[in-house]
Amino acid sequence: MKKTEYKNKFNEEHYDRIHLAVPKGMKEVFKTLASEKGMSLNAYIIELMHQDQMGMFDSLQIAEKNKEQIRLLTGNTHDGYDITFKDGHKVHCRTKLEVRKAVISYLAQDSKSLAQDQ
Repeated sequence: MKKTEYKNKFNEEHYDRIHLAVPKGMKEVFKTLASEKGMSLNAYIIELMHQDQMGMFDSLQIAEKNKEQIRLLTGNTHDGYDITFKDGHKVHCRTKLEVRKAVISYLAQDSKSLAQDQ
């Protein structure tokens, strides 16, 4: 297998691609912002999204030890919150308190099942 074919296959197996459209002229602005932080545009976008998730975790008072078990947390006080755990399990909650209880409950249940498997 040629080097380019290998790299293309590896990338296809390990990465999802997102095509992003921005207003004319903004691409260079975003590249400059990323460059000023010593990052690629891709790394900068990923970092901003990560910071957004951490802000959501903080606003919902999710414990540090539980954050690493959550793949995605979205929502707001009007529509409720959706939690997707790293194992694919999903939960919808109406309030911030329900989110905290759901995370604690699911992860406690998950760790009990892991202990029983061993």
